[in-house]
Amino acid sequence: MLIARDPAELRDMLVSKILDRGIRVKSRFGVEIRLGPQLVVAEDAEHFFEPDTSGWRFCGENYYDRIAGLMEEGGKKLKEVPYSRRVSIPIWKPRDHLCNNPPAITEVSFLYADDLLHATAFLRSMDVINYFDANFSLVAYTLEVMAEKSGLEAGSVGMLVGIPHIYERDAGRANRRKYSDVYGFHELGTHLVEDYLSSAWHSALESIYYHGSTKRTEWGELFEGQEESRFVHRLFVEVKNPEENQIHDKAPFTKKYGIDYAHDYVIHAKSIDREVRENILMEGETYTYAERARYCQRDDVTVDQLYTVIGKLKENPARRDCYIGISRPWDLNSDEPPCLRGYQFGVNGEFFGLFYMRSNDAYGAMHANMFAFNILTEYVAEMCGFERHRYCHFALDAHIYGEFIDSVREILEPETPGYLERVGKKDH
Repeated sequence: MLIARDPAELRDMLVSKILDRGIRVKSRFGVEIRLGPQLVVAEDAEHFFEPDTSGWRFCGENYYDRIAGLMEEGGKKLKEVPYSRRVSIPIWKPRDHLCNNPPAITEVSFLYADDLLHATAFLRSMDVINYFDANFSLVAYTLEVMAEKSGLEAGSVGMLVGIPHIYERDAGRANRRKYSDVYGFHELGTHLVEDYLSSAWHSALESIYYHGSTKRTEWGELFEGQEESRFVHRLFVEVKNPEENQIHDKAPFTKKYGIDYAHDYVIHAKSIDREVRENILMEGETYTYAERARYCQRDDVTVDQLYTVIGKLKENPARRDCYIGISRPWDLNSDEPPCLRGYQFGVNGEFFGLFYMRSNDAYGAMHANMFAFNILTEYVAEMCGFERHRYCHFALDAHIYGEFIDSVREILEPETPGYLERVGKKDH
């Protein structure tokens, strides 16, 4: 994770990191130097670059046209409920897969923390030398508008970038700057790197339990014990060896549940090797992650995004447009919008899956989410000819509800009897 006060400084830090650690990849637009997923945060959004709307276009469309009405709705919601975790604006649409140059920014989310309103965007790809300014300016612009509409003070701008890169032909124009990666907890983001899913979940609980802040939630009137949560802002977790895919011995779910959840709710696994062309929702279901990824009847153009992405990767593993959008514009007015907003597969020397969540119940759901999303990543990697993969998980608001604090404490601080106590029990 890179953090800087000034956006220009942040841009140059990311460029320098790409030059130092990136690998060369031949893409359809030229030879790139690219990194794997990166979280970057600018502390001061007041001094953002002047908006240049010429860089806000894709496929003959304009970003502004897709977000203007949604910002109006989102601003109202934040004004009424500043602590809301539900204000996340989707930009990507399934039909963008039919375009040669789909939007790079797929989602912009907002969170009120430490008395400031912060914006975070998911970018499937970014040419850092040529388009950092335009992309950052768009996200900063949304924050300015949302702060004005909600009456809240603007804070930081974060960007989770799936494939940050520069073109080799542009390397001579790069501005070098010293940088240092930030790991562990920071008030503007928490970056964890772990070997296994089980240890990643344990570390996430530690970060939230020991460093998190407490705030109200929107569930207090419905669920006793969930009126408050302890949370961290922008939790980014990388798992280096996810093939192990074992669950923690204190996980609040069984392995069978995790597999069933992956196959039925996330993947629609019985059709992973063929296109879905009909409704797959079961009776009583409003949506599932699989339905949003495979065949959503409410879309103006239905596209099996997962099937399409697998085809793209088989044809050319260097592609940067292998994103699956889960969120939809109508979710902004829902009381139960999807926590998962979208995910991306890509290759940076190794195959990776990157999953973006606006909100994540760290005790009750995160481990099961990671387990299931990793199964999907493993299946796609294998179908595309990769033996290994890396798993990346991001949650804008990662939290522990008040009713689960004691359960988490027992995981982190187990009450194991001491030696003398155990010996004493044997004597009696």
